[in-house]
Amino acid sequence: METILSAFLGIAGAGLLIGTLLLLLQTRETKRFAFIPASLILGLALGFVLSKAFYLLGTLGNPISIYGLQAFWRLEPPEFSFFGGALGYVLGVMLSARLNGLNVREALDRFALPGCVIVAFFRFATLYLAEIGLGEFARLGLPEVEEGSALAFFPLSVEDGWGGWWLAVATPEALAALLCGLYAWLNRQRFTEAPGQLFARTCVLLCACQVFLELLHSTSIISYFVHAEQLWCALYILVFTLCAARALSRREKGFRPWLWPIAAFVSIALNGVIQFLTDKPYGLLDLLPEGAANWLSENLAAVSILLILLCTAALAIIALQAANRAVKAGWMRRGTRKPN
Repeated sequence: METILSAFLGIAGAGLLIGTLLLLLQTRETKRFAFIPASLILGLALGFVLSKAFYLLGTLGNPISIYGLQAFWRLEPPEFSFFGGALGYVLGVMLSARLNGLNVREALDRFALPGCVIVAFFRFATLYLAEIGLGEFARLGLPEVEEGSALAFFPLSVEDGWGGWWLAVATPEALAALLCGLYAWLNRQRFTEAPGQLFARTCVLLCACQVFLELLHSTSIISYFVHAEQLWCALYILVFTLCAARALSRREKGFRPWLWPIAAFVSIALNGVIQFLTDKPYGLLDLLPEGAANWLSENLAAVSILLILLCTAALAIIALQAANRAVKAGWMRRGTRKPN
């Protein structure tokens, strides 16, 4: 596969334009015309910086030893972190809101839907960055796709120059982001008394989707078998759950509120264990009866991907349920004060 930079920039630019227009429509203050362009400029600038920083962090700084200081501004597509770029853009929106005298949490809630649209377009655009948006069907436990197969069509799969077909991971990533945007739109009035909740929950869903979908990529930021992008998404959900538990602990005494982040951590740990056993299954297979070991060996990819999907779904449910209880207890609600 080749990189078609013009296609990537066109699709990503369209996403930025649509997202910016959606944010404009949701911003009613008279200062909105300063807030919108400032969000775009600061978001792109901070997004670039943090995208490179998180890439270098995820690779443990190895590119610096190869390229020196050039590693900080090299424009090779694989040398950027999507999570870092998204985080930088969000920080740009927050800084713009602060500079323009807007409530930061309310501004983030307005950005929930536009942000998902931007993510969806950027994700889909990675199909034009060589192998970045692609993966192998074998990771889903599916046989190799050939010409004429029911799965051999764009945008579900992409054909390379040798007649092989690759899974277009960017397509379900884009669809997942749009579904998260739909969630943000349908719940736009639900958390008006708890500003910031809508955005934070939407991010939980986005990160949960990526915890699963990141494993399908053939090209990723990996150090010591750890998928950095997946790890950061999981850590965001864990921190979100910890914050909910901390808020809940102010109303509920004892250890019970902390069961939520413990359950979230267990889900993340199980996810990691399953991935490890998928890569190195031999010790596990030796413990099983011969028939069961043979069946598992033949269906290992499909079984592991199903278990990882269940663990990821459990992680998202745990985080959102913890947030529901915390909000009822006053977390992030207007006019609530911490008890003495």
